[in-house]
Amino acid sequence: MAWSGWPAVVSWPAARRRQAVAVGVAAVVAAGAGAISALANFVDPLPAAGIGAAAGGLALYGALWWEQRQAAEAARRAWEAAVTDFPAGDGVRDAAAGTDSLLAALNPDQEVVPFSPLRGPEVRALVPWGSDLRVWRVAGEAGSGKTRLLVEAAQRLDGQGWRCGWVRRGKAVDAVAAALLQDGPVLLIVDDADTQPDHTDLAGMLTGLIRDREATERVRVVLAARDFGGWWGHLRESLDPTVHAQLRPPGHTRLSVMGATVVDQQQLFTQAVGYYSRHFGLATPTITLTGITTATSLAELHAAAASAARHGLTGTVPIDDALQRLFATEETWWQNNAKDWNVTYPLTVLQAALTAATLIGADDSAQMTRRLRCLPGLTTAPQERLDELALWLHQLYAQRGGEWLDPHLPARLAERYAATCVTAQPALPPALAAAALLT
Repeated sequence: MAWSGWPAVVSWPAARRRQAVAVGVAAVVAAGAGAISALANFVDPLPAAGIGAAAGGLALYGALWWEQRQAAEAARRAWEAAVTDFPAGDGVRDAAAGTDSLLAALNPDQEVVPFSPLRGPEVRALVPWGSDLRVWRVAGEAGSGKTRLLVEAAQRLDGQGWRCGWVRRGKAVDAVAAALLQDGPVLLIVDDADTQPDHTDLAGMLTGLIRDREATERVRVVLAARDFGGWWGHLRESLDPTVHAQLRPPGHTRLSVMGATVVDQQQLFTQAVGYYSRHFGLATPTITLTGITTATSLAELHAAAASAARHGLTGTVPIDDALQRLFATEETWWQNNAKDWNVTYPLTVLQAALTAATLIGADDSAQMTRRLRCLPGLTTAPQERLDELALWLHQLYAQRGGEWLDPHLPARLAERYAATCVTAQPALPPALAAAALLT
């Protein structure tokens, strides 16, 4: 961070300003006294004092510059340890664009389909944030567009001078501390808040938000979840009564299906086909999607559109057929990618492994190899081959929230694919249950 003078120092938090001034004054006194002492026998007292003051000023400048540089580095490290700038970390969009994965192209942060004006009221409710609303909740079923809404809100707030970040799992308390080291207002986004491994961490975040005056003034939190049922009530009950009393009723957005009628859903699908065709550099096919209802999620409509664009599907196509083509194409990509990594397993084993990765995940390679050994076809596999399979899973997709293995994929589609695998492999459900219990 380049030195920008006194205005930058004034904008620092109070503790940093006091530390910087203390260092600077000490440097001024030391440098000034040293210069005067050194020149006392050679230069008249008045010029010597001037030279001493100049030396002290340079020392103060240098001390403050060094302090600012050290503080900026500490702020950067704290932010990166607790927060990512995108849902699955920095550079994810560029990394996903370089693969042949259809599922990765469907991630909301890829922004293949522009943000819909139909969601205008919801995003406008988030962006001009009221000063008395420290927490905002966004609820909606999987595939309803929660993450896409938050990506758009973060981009708009970023244009207004906010620092926006996605909180890593289990790092909610640290994220508030990291936010206080940043300049200006900060928005912290907790996606999938209902599936966080430790809700006491979220309670600690809310406590810090209330009790720290600077956090109250500069930090805002968005919690996104499928619902705010029992887990949210238990979390609030766990708060200290004084904290709970000061936590104003949070703002609330409930996302519903965008298409009010089947005709609306068809229109959303047709628009998405055009965008995905341009994304893939292919001609836009003429297609009518059948089998959709007003309950069909936006994620499924976009997935069917991506499949239609990639495969050139035309005429009347059931949505289940379009999605089946998409998953089949993804499986072919897995097999080709696995060969490049010298991972040679039947497709059924790769299906089981990917299902375990998306539903269970892992904290590290060793934990994943233990979990893989529970799956059909892998119970007697050599350790070396299990290690290779775990590392292949780790590199195949970007990981959410900085996790070692938690593939960043549209949840609605990942769950739909997992359901088909579980149905096709009767031995898989108990194996997944056993794997999930292993630490």
